[in-house]
Amino acid sequence: MTRIVAISNARSFVAPTEKSEVQASGVYRLTEPVTAVHFDKDGQGRIVFLPKGAELQVAGLSRLRECFEVMWENQLYSVFKVDLLRASSGRIERIRALAVARACC
Repeated sequence: MTRIVAISNARSFVAPTEKSEVQASGVYRLTEPVTAVHFDKDGQGRIVFLPKGAELQVAGLSRLRECFEVMWENQLYSVFKVDLLRASSGRIERIRALAVARACC
């Protein structure tokens, strides 16, 4: 006897449950230059280097895997999460709060 078996090509995408070190919002100051991708209106990407000292506003998730979209000088760039963590001193709001706390004590 022959049996028909249905095969599904459907994929299930589940968001990661672990909390990311990079917040979905916040400002990060670069302590060293970082490589990023800038997409123009036509969707063409080009690699650029964001300079040391740049303050990057995290705008959300990028089209690129493992990347965040960041705003710098009114332009959106895609930056890898690991590069943002490695090349920044952390969230500016947190750094400012620590500086105020140290100044008070």
